[in-house]
Amino acid sequence: MRLTCREAIARMSAFLGRELGPVDVARLVLHLCTCAPCRAYLRTLRATIRIAGRAAEVEMPEEMKRRLRAFLSERTRGAK
Repeated sequence: MRLTCREAIARMSAFLGRELGPVDVARLVLHLCTCAPCRAYLRTLRATIRIAGRAAEVEMPEEMKRRLRAFLSERTRGAK
């Protein structure tokens, strides 16, 4: 049974994570061979994952940490 675009898109993350079984991989690859929009979606998903992986981890500034702790502490006290 052939996949719809919706079904193909739902499987793409698992496909890239190598989490699909051989039958699902074959069905997805068959769909991709005949569906240009889904191939474009897969390219975009791959690029997004690659770009997100390159993003540097940013340390929160100390002043912001202090203010966040104070805010959360105040909210916690008010909730009791």
